[in-house]
Amino acid sequence: MENVRAIATFQLIGEEVYRTNTFIQFGTSRKSLGAVVMLNPGSAHLKGEAKKKLIMNGSHTDETTLDNTMKQLVQFMKATHSELEGRLHLYNLFYVRNATGIEAIELFEHLKTSGKYPTITLPSLLEMSQHPWILIGWGVEKRSRWRFFEEEKKEWLQLIEDSGIPYFGIQSENNEYYHPCPNGPAKAERLHQLIEAFNNHIYLSSLKKS
Repeated sequence: MENVRAIATFQLIGEEVYRTNTFIQFGTSRKSLGAVVMLNPGSAHLKGEAKKKLIMNGSHTDETTLDNTMKQLVQFMKATHSELEGRLHLYNLFYVRNATGIEAIELFEHLKTSGKYPTITLPSLLEMSQHPWILIGWGVEKRSRWRFFEEEKKEWLQLIEDSGIPYFGIQSENNEYYHPCPNGPAKAERLHQLIEAFNNHIYLSSLKKS
């Protein structure tokens, strides 16, 4: 996509790959355009030489491929912003890479239980304050055994509330937040829902303040 890149830090820890500090760059500005909190890193990966550097050094920050979720978010940003110059920051409930949602949560629970998940702290309130809005989209899957997963959601919701930043998402009947990029035909419908939710909760609110 023209003038759009994704940047992230990849780390090899044990047998797993972790991806942190991810953002989609529009143009050259470092200004935050917004933030998204999702489940975990998916299929985006380093390219060519950058992938070799990760294997050699155990950690590397570079441009990544745009996975389907990132492409969906780019379409969302283009539909909701007349000017795109800055960064869309991507956060996750946890940072171990796995493209399948339920498998990812099970892996996270296993790593937490076994003490193998690295210490990754939530962003500070100062960091959160740079974002004009937050989209929540970590999915609607629930299992009673997913204790650490539920704890992460609660901590993020508390952080978002404490930050006072406007937030939105597409909620299910039991108040969970749908992922922004489902598979299949629902993908186009979800994009439409996100655009409508943004316009109703963020754009109109900003107009009233101004």
